Amino acid sequence: MKIIYYAGEQMVEDPPEPVGELLTRAEGILWVDITGPGEDDLRLMREVFTFHPLAIEDTQKQAQRPKLEEYAGYFFLTLHALRPPGGHRQAVALQEIDVFFSPRFVVTVHPQDSPVVEEARTRLAKTAPALRSHADYVLYTIADTVVDTYFPVIDRIDQALDRAEDQLMRHPSPQALDHLLTLKRSLVHMRRVSSPLRDIFGILMHRDPALVRPETLVYYRDVYDHLLRITDMIDTHRDLLTGAVEIYMSVISNRLNEVVKVLTVITALSGALAVITGFYGMNFERTYPAFAAPGGALAVLVFMAIVAGGMVFAFRRLRWL
Repeated sequence: MKIIYYAGEQMVEDPPEPVGELLTRAEGILWVDITGPGEDDLRLMREVFTFHPLAIEDTQKQAQRPKLEEYAGYFFLTLHALRPPGGHRQAVALQEIDVFFSPRFVVTVHPQDSPVVEEARTRLAKTAPALRSHADYVLYTIADTVVDTYFPVIDRIDQALDRAEDQLMRHPSPQALDHLLTLKRSLVHMRRVSSPLRDIFGILMHRDPALVRPETLVYYRDVYDHLLRITDMIDTHRDLLTGAVEIYMSVISNRLNEVVKVLTVITALSGALAVITGFYGMNFERTYPAFAAPGGALAVLVFMAIVAGGMVFAFRRLRWL
């Protein structure tokens, strides 16, 4: 557990006073960051903050969708930060961060150490004291840091999509298709968490001014604008991926057509020559040229070559070769 108390020029990390006493102060706000949560953390949320049992249960069960819920005196918000995929064929990784916030405190809960929370803490340390002494700005900093994790992932997907499209045109393969489907799953995961988060910030911008002050509203609008861009970029990349999959299927279909054309030509040539040789394999007493005639076999071979050459010429005229 990491506790920071912001009050005017003061920024006290892990203050010696109990959390309950800090909450009763008239000025400043309290940020409690919990990794876990463990039994002591759960007791603090139940007995000191008196959070609703359902909200506490949500902090223990991950894979929640982004949501904003209002309780008596505080709000509960679920955010999802993104981490780039660890491997070439893996989808993006989501890291859930649950946030309790009111005008007096901000409580963040996450199962593992979070680089996003560390980055937000660093940003707040460099922020003007007049801003960081309010819970709405602390919440903005956390949310803005979360949203910033989306852009590197989108850039990485964009570069991977460009490489995949080039590979599809040169050497289409099942591995390339698998990579495209992995990218598409990544975008689906991102869309699933970014779209509700965009709606949440749309709601926060129109809530009671006691929760988001007018002077902080411009920062929330900036996060909302970023989320609009992110959802638009995700939708654009999904369309591009759908087009890339269609290109792959078209290329494979065209290659199959070329193979079928070659096989058709080979079959036609073999069939024509088989008819000629089969004719001479029948039980005829008289053939032309005769079986015993000098040069008869050579004449038949020349005739077969003329037939084959004529068929090849006809296929070229039809652009089958």
